[in-house]
Amino acid sequence: MPIILVSALAACGPGKPAKTASEAPAAAPAALPAGPEYDSIGVIAVIEGQAVTLDHEGASAAQLTPGRTAFQAYGDILAEAPIAPGARVAFKFHKVGDAWELTELKAR
Repeated sequence: MPIILVSALAACGPGKPAKTASEAPAAAPAALPAGPEYDSIGVIAVIEGQAVTLDHEGASAAQLTPGRTAFQAYGDILAEAPIAPGARVAFKFHKVGDAWELTELKAR
């Protein structure tokens, strides 16, 4: 029996300790827009992949004049939206660098 005990202890000998929760690498949080969100209304003019071009009333707070503007839109936004040219929409957006990104797109 002493041989079994010695073998068992040898198997549990010094080695690399398991990482604790505080030592585990933290997952990087998703990048969220830091700037303000704006809203407007308009009509879908063109949809090409994840780019949605809207004829809109503008948003003075965003310094976006009325007209036609292309917005980046991700799958979750497009999945819930009326995505046919000519559809009247209310939308929310924010500025990302020099581009505009939709955060919400709903039928009006």
